[in-house]
Amino acid sequence: MIETMNRPIRWIPYLLLSLLVIGSNVILYQTTYFQPVPTSVLIGSMFDFLLVIPLLTYYFIIRKRYTWKLTLLVALVSYAFASWIIPDALMKSVSFIPKALLLLEAGFISIELYLLFIVCRKFPQVKKTYSESAVEIPFLLRFKQAVSVHFTRSRLIDSLVSEVTMFYYALFSWRRAPMINEQTFTYHKNTSYVALQLMLIHALIIESVGLHYFFSQWNHTVSLILLFINIYSILFLIGQMQAVKKVPVIVTEHSLILNIGFIKSLDLPFKYIQEWKTYEGPNELSAAELKYTFEARVSDFLPEKPNIELLLKKPIRSEIIYGFKKNVTRVVIKVDHPTELMRLIDKRMADQGCNLED
Repeated sequence: MIETMNRPIRWIPYLLLSLLVIGSNVILYQTTYFQPVPTSVLIGSMFDFLLVIPLLTYYFIIRKRYTWKLTLLVALVSYAFASWIIPDALMKSVSFIPKALLLLEAGFISIELYLLFIVCRKFPQVKKTYSESAVEIPFLLRFKQAVSVHFTRSRLIDSLVSEVTMFYYALFSWRRAPMINEQTFTYHKNTSYVALQLMLIHALIIESVGLHYFFSQWNHTVSLILLFINIYSILFLIGQMQAVKKVPVIVTEHSLILNIGFIKSLDLPFKYIQEWKTYEGPNELSAAELKYTFEARVSDFLPEKPNIELLLKKPIRSEIIYGFKKNVTRVVIKVDHPTELMRLIDKRMADQGCNLED
């Protein structure tokens, strides 16, 4: 996700680059030095607002965190900023752009609605499979298993599963007790993760109210789009926080199941573990390490060092939200009780006769 899913969004470079793009256009159109501005220059400005800023937003904020379709909404909001900065006489020649963006977004939504219709037709079968699965298994795992029985895995199906899971944990999981037994391990209680999430949610709520009021005085459509994005982001953060609390690290007879909320997961068979040891590296992993490492820990105000490091015999595919995949050959884990987890991993590997030299 630029880095891993649980790393902080890089706001500073994003804001600096975005302000540089917006500021250069403000100077170009709102000062007398460059007047009159040729109509041909408008092409470069549209490139800035409809491509550069959305790509910056995708790279620094959206990528592997939220659905990429939000990039189209960002482009629409960016166009609204452009219409505020660029004189109306020039903007008339590109008045078709917002309609085209809305039609494109509507097209993607229509595809998802069609897919949802297909899923709804098979919902009784999915529900039956879900009901027949073990009750003690968290919703996240039960729902994935039930859907996989009746649907071929695809990016669209994975995206739909991610959306349903997000809304479930954000809205309907509050009375569900977390899965707790001798084979489960929490990974958030000894961190400030919940406090960090609550702070971000609080900030987004305040921002939603402020931005909605500000933009509603100027453009009601833009204010509604921003309000939608912020509400979705708030639900996303709440859902992820609840999923982290409800779905622990799970040790089965044959594998180690790692779910960091609903944003990424790894089902690691013990037979593929080459070596396990206490993690002795730095608190922060380098960008190069992150390319082949599954980082099983949550974000924190001050990132703490992982407890456990697993080296794998061969690349294993991990799953990331909205159907993204990543092959990893190394796993680092930060749990609340690492000694007990290491002891259980060692026991499971011994029971299976895993040869660490193979």
